[in-house]
Amino acid sequence: MLRTNNAGGQRGSGLLLLIFLFLLVACDSGATTTPGSATAAVTGSADAKLSIVTTTTQIRSMVEEVAGNRAKVRSILTPGADPHEFEPKPSDVQAISQSDVVFKNGVGLDNWVDKIIINAGGNRPFVVVSNGVPIRKGDPHIWFDVTSAMTMTRNIRDALIQVDPPDAEVYRSNADAYLTKLNTLDKYIMDQIATVPPDQRKMVTNHDAFGYYIDRYGLTYVGSIIPSMSSDAQPSAQDVADLIQKVRSEHVKAIFLESSINPKLAQTIGGDAHVKVVETLYGDTLGEPGTPGATYEGMMRYNTDTIVRALK
Repeated sequence: MLRTNNAGGQRGSGLLLLIFLFLLVACDSGATTTPGSATAAVTGSADAKLSIVTTTTQIRSMVEEVAGNRAKVRSILTPGADPHEFEPKPSDVQAISQSDVVFKNGVGLDNWVDKIIINAGGNRPFVVVSNGVPIRKGDPHIWFDVTSAMTMTRNIRDALIQVDPPDAEVYRSNADAYLTKLNTLDKYIMDQIATVPPDQRKMVTNHDAFGYYIDRYGLTYVGSIIPSMSSDAQPSAQDVADLIQKVRSEHVKAIFLESSINPKLAQTIGGDAHVKVVETLYGDTLGEPGTPGATYEGMMRYNTDTIVRALK
């Protein structure tokens, strides 16, 4: 569902700074922020493209698939960035001030974008792609279930059609093709996990980010190094001791980390529990261009292949 944000700004000094930054950008670019300007820009020229901003790299990958060559897509978060600790930069304010539509994850992951949208002035069109996704309590990492990615894709398709009606058939066709890919991806993950003996399908992760993956694909959650949805929390000494004991008693084969996470603590735990540590999964963001995790589909396939090899 396409929405607009026209809430007033009552914020502290950080918000005032963003307002100041936006005014500098707006004076330079002359950009408008009304919803109607998006459609006008596209229908005015056969070669015109939507300017789209997404908060996360996963959403960027999905939008690129659905929009095809009808849009230029920019993600605020970059590969390797941590959305839990993110602070907007002047360039992010500029990108949103010049965009036709903004896509966000929601579920508390990227609320920092709301104040940027507010300071862009007028009615900024934005889309919460998690609408309609069954949510695990407090867990924003919805993309780890491919069926959730399918819902996200449909939300993206419907929003693009609303913003740019003349290209509706392009977006429908692209979305249909991508949904077929995602259906194949979902089956691939199911089939690969099924090759792991049931008593070995146990996961220990860095933080509680893989819950959707574990639930969807029939794995067992043993524990996480950081007992939190956020990667910037810190475990206590008792948390670490309890996890080591669990890993030993459950005969866990491996501890899994995202590639963007400092592996030092995990390596210590792995050494004490006598299990291997896999440090290369993609989690909160996709990988750099040219890496196996540069796209959403690539990330999910790479993660699955890596998990299956480590658990066998």
